[in-house]
Amino acid sequence: MTRLLLCTLSLSATLLLPALTQADTLAADVETSARNYLASLYQQQNPEARIEVTINPVSTRLRLPDCATPLVVEAPRGSGSRITTRVSCDSPQHWALFVTARVGILYPVIVTRRPVSRGETLGNDDIESRLLDISDETRGYFQAPEDVIGRSASRHLPNASILNAGMLTQSTLIERGDSVIIEIRSGGLHLRTQGTALEDGLEGAQIRVRNDRSGQEIKARVIARGLVRPLGR
Repeated sequence: MTRLLLCTLSLSATLLLPALTQADTLAADVETSARNYLASLYQQQNPEARIEVTINPVSTRLRLPDCATPLVVEAPRGSGSRITTRVSCDSPQHWALFVTARVGILYPVIVTRRPVSRGETLGNDDIESRLLDISDETRGYFQAPEDVIGRSASRHLPNASILNAGMLTQSTLIERGDSVIIEIRSGGLHLRTQGTALEDGLEGAQIRVRNDRSGQEIKARVIARGLVRPLGR
């Protein structure tokens, strides 16, 4: 009787063994799958950026059944740096879990290196490039110093401001009455003559200019400070 009872208990333990040793899916597995997917996705979308993904910890109290197939991570929801993604298992038992994360997209962008007053024209000493997270920058940014040098601040800009088009205005390169160079380029022909601006002009603007030699009034495009080119030339 005792031997029969021992055999029965031994058989029962053997039958229960697979269920007892079957591993749960760990919270760390869910976090790793979400992190790897998001890092790859955002790197593809921003190949020149440095991507940093921080997963909000998944509770270790959750008991998630073992997954026989790779975990599936869906495209994130939300905008900006804070997003939500869905991690799921299809087999042998279906389950799904929402995971929240913060994604940083770091680019070298142009910022002010000192406070800049409204109307001040930016020079090379007023700006610098810094590697910053632009994932929440919906107003845009600049990456090249030459895109901001020579422009004026449209309002007061604190130190370390990420510069965007709304903060800057084109500087007036030529003012009415200024003496200007009228440059004519046509094929191998390259001529210059003196003129007088009859209007103020921003970079790229069309203004009226008088040729001082001929007295003729022409339309010209502002190329740089003190330099214009006749339209169509």
